[in-house]
Amino acid sequence: MCRFFDVSIFFVFFSILFSNSAQAFNTPFIESSGLNVGIGYRSDQFDWSISGDTAAGQPNILSELHWDDIEILQLQIGSSLELGGLPYLKHNSLVEVDISFGKIINGDVRDSDYAADDRNDEWSRSMNDADEGLTADLSGAFGPIFKLKSITGVSIMPLVGYDFNMQALSMTNGEQVVSEPTLRLEGNSYPSEIGSLQGLDSSYTAYWYGPWVGANLDYEANDHFKISVGFEYHWVDYFAQADWNLRTEFRHPVSFEHEARGTGVVYDFQGEFLLNEQWSWVFSGNIQNWKTESGSDRTYFTDGSVGLSRLNQVNWDSYALTTGLQYQF
Repeated sequence: MCRFFDVSIFFVFFSILFSNSAQAFNTPFIESSGLNVGIGYRSDQFDWSISGDTAAGQPNILSELHWDDIEILQLQIGSSLELGGLPYLKHNSLVEVDISFGKIINGDVRDSDYAADDRNDEWSRSMNDADEGLTADLSGAFGPIFKLKSITGVSIMPLVGYDFNMQALSMTNGEQVVSEPTLRLEGNSYPSEIGSLQGLDSSYTAYWYGPWVGANLDYEANDHFKISVGFEYHWVDYFAQADWNLRTEFRHPVSFEHEARGTGVVYDFQGEFLLNEQWSWVFSGNIQNWKTESGSDRTYFTDGSVGLSRLNQVNWDSYALTTGLQYQF
């Protein structure tokens, strides 16, 4: 429950702010509002690794997973409100909420295990499909609008917000390509024989959530075209659960969990073409780079015991292009 406590604080703050505004002013304070719906393509890279027990001489990279070229079809819904007359603010303000849902349609994942430091003595490797799974993203932001008097059509919006991201990743249709049982460390299960991994259907679901600060820069080139660029810096808590379905010594459906803290950087750009007084064509792009610090890996065994290891780092990179329509109320 404590993981999502700061989410409640974020939305309570906005509820109080808007409630005070409604009581302090008799006139409506919504200057304008808009809703946009778009579809797009997104490509992700995702990896993590754990280390063994260094006191026992185990390697600094014991197991490593790489999801590569994850292709995602994405639906994006966004809404915005420009507010005037809020207490304590001398400028209009912007509230934005963006939601997106994605379906993974293609991708590969490599699963490797090592017996020596720095990825030496690889004793197990499988190459697997990652063409199933889902993604979901939710972001809310608020900030004042400063229109520059010195440059016509330019406005700057410093923003504070909260973000939640989820990737439900998979491993299916596996092929064992490296199998060296003589290299494996004591206590590890024997690797599968070279060949197809029958019945592989494992999953790894990751959650990134936390507050962020950033800014948008808008430029109205003319009455029909507007361009925006944005930057966000995120502080996140990271949590993941996995089900390794072929490992009979692991518990199911939760075989192990990861926890860590991290940061993220997001770059946005958007172009908007006005079609008429209410409708616009919108195209946008998005670049994201996320990583965690070291954290914890807890593995749950069927005999009731729990194994503890070090989560070295998690990395997530994402690139997306979206196009759609916006309606201005």
